[in-house]
Amino acid sequence: MATMSSMDHMAEAPRLVVRKVDSEASMRWLNAGIKDFKASMGASITYGMVYVVLGLLLAAMAWSNPIFITTMAAGFLIIGPIVAVGFYCMSRTLEQGSTPHFTQGIDGLRFNAISLVSFALVLGVLMGIWALLSSVTVALMFNNVTITNSLLDTLLSQEEFVPFLFAWMLGGGLIAAVAFAISVVSVPLITDRRVDFVTAMITSVKAVLANPGVMLSWALILATLMFLGFIFFFVGLAITLPIAGHASWHAYRDLIAEE
Repeated sequence: MATMSSMDHMAEAPRLVVRKVDSEASMRWLNAGIKDFKASMGASITYGMVYVVLGLLLAAMAWSNPIFITTMAAGFLIIGPIVAVGFYCMSRTLEQGSTPHFTQGIDGLRFNAISLVSFALVLGVLMGIWALLSSVTVALMFNNVTITNSLLDTLLSQEEFVPFLFAWMLGGGLIAAVAFAISVVSVPLITDRRVDFVTAMITSVKAVLANPGVMLSWALILATLMFLGFIFFFVGLAITLPIAGHASWHAYRDLIAEE
């Protein structure tokens, strides 16, 4: 692929339009994602298993600390759009009438790499903020607690556990909402068209603001898919992550157009 200067990159940036979609859009995207998953099952599951193995390794290292595991799971939701790059590329290939393959994840990372890396850093900062916030919340509310058997048993026995859980979920929810707003169509857009990461984030926020009800239901669907993947000891992610990734491509295609 020929190297492009920054001026050439900006000159060729497309003029984007955010569409309003109907109330049934989120279910339509989910069904399209399931269809793409079935059509590329081998490649999709293989790609998804990479993240299953990573998740299992991280969980094994922190099995005695359930707060860390839940923090990691919530953080995975924040960086999810980046790890789903391969699924976006597979769905685009299916859309073009070709057969998708496993290495398309690498191809997707190479296309518009600077914008993708820049956006990944933004999500990385959000994930770092969430990890810090989670740790500070535990420290402030349980600073005098002596861990006897397991961390979870100890926390559940404390009077502060309910307010802690409320504060922890509120903080995580706010960060997740920001991450969702800036990323719901950003990464598919970056992997499909030559736009900078700031334009991609602004376009994503515009899509959320133009379709608040639909995007809320879409966020709940994505969260449910990830939850189902996690409760089966991460193994379920081999199925739910590809479906979420493929469906997110269709959400992007439905929401964003060029003038």
